[in-house]
Amino acid sequence: MPDNNIRRNDSCPCGSGRRYKDCHGALRPAGSESLSEIARAGLAQGCLEEAARDARAAIERDSTDAEAWTVLGLALEAAQPDAALDAWLRAVALAPRQPEAHFRIGDFRRRRGEHDVAIAAYEAAIEAGSTHPVLLNNLGLSLQAQGRFDAAADRYREAIALQPDLLPAHANLGDVLSTRHRYAEAAASYARAAALNPNLAALWNNLGFCQRRAGAPTAARTSFQRALSFAPDDPQALLGLASLDIADQRYEEAAPLIERALALQPESAEATNLLLYTRQHTCDWADFERLLEAQRASLAQPEAPSVTPHNLLALPYAPDELLTAARKWAKEHLGGINPGHPLPPSAVDGRVRIAYIGPDFRTHPLANLLTEVIERHDRTRFEVFAYSFGPDDGSPARARFAAAFDRFIDVRGESFEATARRIADDRVAVLFDTSGYVIHARSEIFALRPAPIQVNCIGFPGTLGADCYDYVLTDRFVTPPEQQANFVERFLYLPGCYLPSDSRRPIGAIPSRAQCGLPEDAFVFCCFNASYKILPQVFEAWMRLLRAVPASVLWLLQTNAPATGNLRREAKRWGVAPERLIFAPRIPLAEHLARHAAADLFLDTTPCNAHTTANDALFVGLPIVTCAGETFASRVSGSQLNATGLPELVTYDLESYEALALKLARDPDTLRSLRARLRANSESCPLFDTGRYTRELEKLICELCRPC
Repeated sequence: MPDNNIRRNDSCPCGSGRRYKDCHGALRPAGSESLSEIARAGLAQGCLEEAARDARAAIERDSTDAEAWTVLGLALEAAQPDAALDAWLRAVALAPRQPEAHFRIGDFRRRRGEHDVAIAAYEAAIEAGSTHPVLLNNLGLSLQAQGRFDAAADRYREAIALQPDLLPAHANLGDVLSTRHRYAEAAASYARAAALNPNLAALWNNLGFCQRRAGAPTAARTSFQRALSFAPDDPQALLGLASLDIADQRYEEAAPLIERALALQPESAEATNLLLYTRQHTCDWADFERLLEAQRASLAQPEAPSVTPHNLLALPYAPDELLTAARKWAKEHLGGINPGHPLPPSAVDGRVRIAYIGPDFRTHPLANLLTEVIERHDRTRFEVFAYSFGPDDGSPARARFAAAFDRFIDVRGESFEATARRIADDRVAVLFDTSGYVIHARSEIFALRPAPIQVNCIGFPGTLGADCYDYVLTDRFVTPPEQQANFVERFLYLPGCYLPSDSRRPIGAIPSRAQCGLPEDAFVFCCFNASYKILPQVFEAWMRLLRAVPASVLWLLQTNAPATGNLRREAKRWGVAPERLIFAPRIPLAEHLARHAAADLFLDTTPCNAHTTANDALFVGLPIVTCAGETFASRVSGSQLNATGLPELVTYDLESYEALALKLARDPDTLRSLRARLRANSESCPLFDTGRYTRELEKLICELCRPC
């Protein structure tokens, strides 16, 4: 935000130390002996033609009058910019120690994008004695345009110190801090700018964005609402509010905001992407193919905005497309961060320090998988840290996590830089990211490179596309070696399934089918995956199964009211009675695990499989039919089935998937045999042998840390 307005009570840019109105901005009487002063007075009154005339008259009288040349440039700037530049160049040639013409040349060059020349002119003005805050602000703009963010921030701070109410300097400092991912500090700068002028929607939008990224969603909502109060049709504010609603799973509220933004900007790729993601969650497929193709076309355009890679995992993209999207996201969101230079991994007091970081050390699917691994780490060789930036829900899962780690540190209130410094100071050798690009992720910490070895681990089933991740924890089924080309991270192979399990999960009392709202004599297909994973082609296969097995129902997880209504409408469209879709409410984990006994067969989704959900089902003995594709996310259930000794339940196309599910529904003996094998294998199969999993993981850690 440039500031070209020097107010009458500001210090004069000539460097005299006097106020502008008492120096070059003085309104001198028409009879003044100095024509250049008369020209300056006319300029101050807005009489540009008269000011130019008087300046030329002064120059005719004395061609060495640098002040007259400066004023002539100001008078000509709007109508004849090149002539104005020539005038200022004459002024600095005549009086190189007078700063104003240097300042004006700097502004002229900056507006034309000639930042090297602009910076030289601004610095010449400073060398000539001017420390005007507007000069420092505008120098900051050119430095910022060159990517010299620290230097730009210093100039903005100097301008603010000289003139605390200089709004553009506060806003520009916010821009630089936001670009450097220092969102809490940026929010403070935008808040100070908004306090100076609370009527600018752009400031509230920027403030809302930084508050959201800094983990203050309530404050962000208020800021976006303030932006809309000044600009009701501002697409940025509409999408900002919609993003908050999506994070809160308020999809009904988000959709109209996104649709309004799209109506205002039909070509907005960001709005299209958000609308598609919202429609996935609500299973609203009315224009699914159109939105998907628009997104695909946008991803192929280098200038289009990036899409959160997490939002793409459940869509039919090829591995190379996911890599391109992840790289684009990483470059856009992490590219401006300067990484640290950690020392090679080394032991501290005889033990290697490893750390897990993420937002989900609480009641969350992560707890179903990871907690026992943390408990089983060999404390004679490893010291295990947790850095938690998610909410403390006060749950038993949170308490168990906190007790499992040697050090459990809540870093919610810290900046990215502070947490990165903490990790580096803790001398962590291997840092595991348990979340990837989820909502409220803090990948910036990894971009700062606080640890010598950084691993994409468990939480994100795909490449993160960022060079700051050295490895991705995986297995040979989920990511065959030929897929390495589609990952930035190197494959860190575990011998069994890459996904751990918590064999200590409690299972509640088994309910009756009536207690679950299920008919006693029906064949129960079930899928407890999140609604965004259900795509039209998979649902169509399910509907054909229900038609082929008349005495059957489909038991789904109740995620949100619109999804329930839309899925029942789709069922009716396919000739299936809507009441044959039965929705299970969310309940505590032990009860949820127990109710699996009421189902006969789990039907997986693709291209994003059940992950923790599949682990839960197999843990309690419920067979799964899956369809594996090419992507990481589409092969997770297959990996788990292989690790339980049931590879025959893995199919590789929807036709085979549907045929196998139908065969099992019509062949109770085979299904009983599968259940029996699953129960028999559960005590010894690799998937639920958490001790073995932990030892294999520790072997990999030791290989990574050699010779520490």
